[in-house]
Amino acid sequence: MLTASRSAPRSHLTCLSGERLDLHNFRGRPVLVKFHRFSGCPVARHQIDQFIARLPELTGAGVEMIIVLHSSADKVAPNFAERSGLHIVADRDKTLYRAWACTFDRRRLLSPASWRATLAALRHGYLPQPTRFQGGVVGIPADFLIDGAGLIAEAHYGRHFGDSWTVDDVLARLSTGTLQRGS
Repeated sequence: MLTASRSAPRSHLTCLSGERLDLHNFRGRPVLVKFHRFSGCPVARHQIDQFIARLPELTGAGVEMIIVLHSSADKVAPNFAERSGLHIVADRDKTLYRAWACTFDRRRLLSPASWRATLAALRHGYLPQPTRFQGGVVGIPADFLIDGAGLIAEAHYGRHFGDSWTVDDVLARLSTGTLQRGS
């Protein structure tokens, strides 16, 4: 597991738009890196859409956001579109998941909390999209807040597939002022 105060893994990312990014491009700004399951997962879609809906608050706080899903770009693109401050990365082969120590545990599929998160997503109209299941159904979210110097300020590895930071969680972490904004 990656921990606070460590350098974020050097990651070369290709976004849905085809743009190539490197985390070093964002020096001086906080970056939120969120790992979710496949693009057909109702829980992942529900959680990501909450971030997209509140993107102006995050960009207003100076945050760049990178969301990684373990699906191919053709499976991700129908569900999500990039916007200024939001970068979506399709990582079907889970290369980034391994680099960021995002592990998968089948036992967590049986967690009652996972099923509660699924039911909540279903209640909000997020149905499973079986044609977009890719990269396996086993996945646990992970969240990383990277400071302006490229260090991990905070890391969160989910205990089940609904355990991911909310927008309020991120904004609260930003408001503490502990992130370095310089290079």
